[in-house]
Amino acid sequence: MRFREVRGRDRSLCVLYGVSALIGVAVMGTLAVMFVVENADAGPGGVVTAFLRDATSNPASRFIYADLVLTWAALGAYMIVEGRRFGIRHVWAYIVGAPLLALIASYGLFMLVRQLKIAAGRDTDDLPAHGRAGRRSATGAPGR
Repeated sequence: MRFREVRGRDRSLCVLYGVSALIGVAVMGTLAVMFVVENADAGPGGVVTAFLRDATSNPASRFIYADLVLTWAALGAYMIVEGRRFGIRHVWAYIVGAPLLALIASYGLFMLVRQLKIAAGRDTDDLPAHGRAGRRSATGAPGR
C-alpha cells in the first residue's frame, strides 16, 4: 500500500512515524557530522575509537549508552517478531541501521512500514486474528 492510499488513524500514525524518523535523521545526522568533523584528524578508525571513548567516559554517559544498547536489543527482537507477523522484508536492515543512522531513525522507519502493512491488511482483511478482534462490520457487529 502506498502512503497516498492510507486514510484515517493509519495515516496519522504513518505521519507520526515518518516525522520522527526524519527528525531523528536530521538531529542525529547533524550531531554525527559535528563529531566526525571535530575528530577528523584521527582518521576513520580514530573517529570510532574517540566516539566509544566519549560514550563510555563517565558513569552518566555509560548509563545512557547502556540504556540505548539494551533498548536497541529489545526493539530488535520486537522488529523481528513484528516483521515476521506482517511480512516485512529486510528487517535486519532496520536493526543494523540503528547504530549506523540512529535508533530513532531506523525504528521510526520500521514503524512506518509496519503501519503501511497494517493499513494494507485492513483493505484486504489479511490482518492477524488479534488485529481484527476490535473491528466491527458495516452493520456494527464485531469483526471476525
